[in-house]
Amino acid sequence: MFLKDLLNNTNLTDNECIKIIKNSNFYGFPDKKIGPYFNAFFSNPEWKCVRKPGKLYVIFQGDAYYFGKYVRFKITFDVNKTIKTKTIQPISYYAGDEKILYTDFLNLINTIFIRTQ
Repeated sequence: MFLKDLLNNTNLTDNECIKIIKNSNFYGFPDKKIGPYFNAFFSNPEWKCVRKPGKLYVIFQGDAYYFGKYVRFKITFDVNKTIKTKTIQPISYYAGDEKILYTDFLNLINTIFIRTQ
């Protein structure tokens, strides 16, 4: 597959899009792929690819405790930006129906990658 095809997402299957995100990492954890860590930390993990004109996203959903209650998390990743920058690009993060603060998201990521080893 050519880089141009990757950047344009013309030949990517849903599974390839999900694999790009699962095999990516966060800036603070360069040696840790997010797929295995998310799948180990969250209960009922689900990954799906969503296509919109000119846009390609992977939505992760999983259950975990957040501020004392068990909630369903939803984290959306931008596949196009991840391919271009080589680092994971989450664009939204929710706990239940509420968008969580960026600082709370960072705390969640630290918990996932430090506790789940």
